[in-house]
Amino acid sequence: MENQARRLKKEVKTVLVFEPDETSLEKLSGFLKKEGFRVLSTQRPEGVEFRFKNWPKPDLLIISAHKQLKVALKTFNAFSWDPYLAKCPVFLIGADRQREILTHHAKVDHLRKIILTPFKTELFVRVIHSLIRRAKHA
Repeated sequence: MENQARRLKKEVKTVLVFEPDETSLEKLSGFLKKEGFRVLSTQRPEGVEFRFKNWPKPDLLIISAHKQLKVALKTFNAFSWDPYLAKCPVFLIGADRQREILTHHAKVDHLRKIILTPFKTELFVRVIHSLIRRAKHA
């Protein structure tokens, strides 16, 4: 029984949420916690790099582009360019009105995906798990 509890505890994945808006950050963090994730958060882009260069490193980064599209894109794309961060999966949440900009400027690959609101929460959670699994095999 103790081994099973330890194994379950190890399976909890850590997600870092970068969302400048406090209300949106609280809602997204609350949702992710209910889904069983350990949630770290930051409202500043500098906090993202800091979290990934310290231990424990998050299993996934979720970036919201709703309020600060340029900052969100720069942060998202940095994970493709920085060799240290390249193995870290990133999920960018954007609005449908941002589709064209995100399509042309976001560097999407097997560890970096975009989802546009509105979306089904089941799909959101499924992609999170998929990105985390892919990162382990990268």
